[in-house]
Amino acid sequence: MKKMIFSILIILLLGGCYDYVEIDDLAIISGMVIDYKDNEFIINSQIIENNSETQVRVFKTNGKTIEECLFKLSKVLNKDIFISHMKVLILTESTINSNKDYYDYFLRDAKSKMNYYVYYVSDEYKDKILDIYKDKTSSSLYIQDLMKVNNTIFSSSTPLSFMDFIYKKLNYGIDIIYPNLTIKKDNNEDIIYLNNLVAFNKDNNKIVLNDKESIYYNMLTNNLNKTIINIPCENDNFSLIINNSKTNYKWNKTFNFDISLSTKISSYSCKYDLNDKKSIDKLSKITNEYIKNNVNNIVNISVNNKIDFIGIGNYIYKHDYKYFDFKKNDWYDNLNKIKINIKINTKITSIGEMRK
Repeated sequence: MKKMIFSILIILLLGGCYDYVEIDDLAIISGMVIDYKDNEFIINSQIIENNSETQVRVFKTNGKTIEECLFKLSKVLNKDIFISHMKVLILTESTINSNKDYYDYFLRDAKSKMNYYVYYVSDEYKDKILDIYKDKTSSSLYIQDLMKVNNTIFSSSTPLSFMDFIYKKLNYGIDIIYPNLTIKKDNNEDIIYLNNLVAFNKDNNKIVLNDKESIYYNMLTNNLNKTIINIPCENDNFSLIINNSKTNYKWNKTFNFDISLSTKISSYSCKYDLNDKKSIDKLSKITNEYIKNNVNNIVNISVNNKIDFIGIGNYIYKHDYKYFDFKKNDWYDNLNKIKINIKINTKITSIGEMRK
C-alpha cells in the first residue's frame, strides 16, 4: 500500500513539470501591431530581450491567421511565444474593418492574461510605433505610462482594456471607440503621442473626436477622472477643475442622462463677485448650460454617424429587451428616433484664493 502511494506521489510530482519552459527559451511579447492586407495578417511584435524590459527588438511576420504569424515568429527566434506579459495590442484601420475574428486567438490562448489595452494606429505609423523607444525603453511601457497619466489628469483619451473591447465587440447596441496613437516631432525627435479617440461606424467610416469632444464623451460614459474645462462668461471666461463626475442613465421610453459634477475654480476672468453666493449660483447655471450643449453634441455625433459608442442601445437591451429586436433589425436606423433628455448638476465646491 505504501509503495502504491509513493508511486502515485512520484507521478504527480513529475507530471506537474511536463510543460515547464526556461525563461531563456521564451519569446516574451510586450506589444503587438496587427495589420490586415491582401487577405493576410501582418504583425509587428515587440520582443523583450532582458529582464528589465529596457532592451527590445521588433519583428515582422505575416500569415493567413494570427497563429501562423506567431508560429513564424517562433521559428525565426527559435523560442516559444509568450504573450502573458503583453502591455498593448495595436490595431490598424484595415484590421478593425476586416470582419476577421483576429481577437479569437487571444481568447483561446491559455497563456493570455487578457489584461492589456487595445489601441488604434493609422497606416502612416503602424510600422514605426513600436520602434520609437527600442534603444531607450520599450514603446509598450511608454504607451502604458502615457495612458496612465492621461487618465489621471486630462481624460482626453479612454483606456480600452481587452475585456472591454471583447464585450463591446460581442454585445448588442454598443460600439468600440479606440484610443488613438500617433507620432509627433519634439525637438526633431520622434515621440509617441496619445491623440484622443477614433471610432468606425458600420459603413467603415472613421469618426474622430477632438480633445474637447473626447472629454465630454468620457463624462457621458463615466470614464472621466479629472480634467479642466474652460467656460465662456459673456466676453470673458473661467476654468473649472472637475474632480468628480458621475453619469446615471435611465430608460422610460426616453433616454435620460443625469450628470453630477463636483468642481473648483482654477482661473477666473468674469465680472461676477465670487464673494456673493448669487454669483456662484450664476456660474453653476452657466456651467450647466455649457456642459449640456457639449454633451448634446456628442450624442448628435453618435446619432448622425449611425454609431452607438455611448452604449444607449446596450442599456436599453439590458433593461427593456422587448423594446427593440436587436438580433433582427438595424439599431442604427432607430437610434435617431430615441428621445434624449440631458440634466446637468454642477457643484462649485471651491473658489481657491481668488476674489473678484
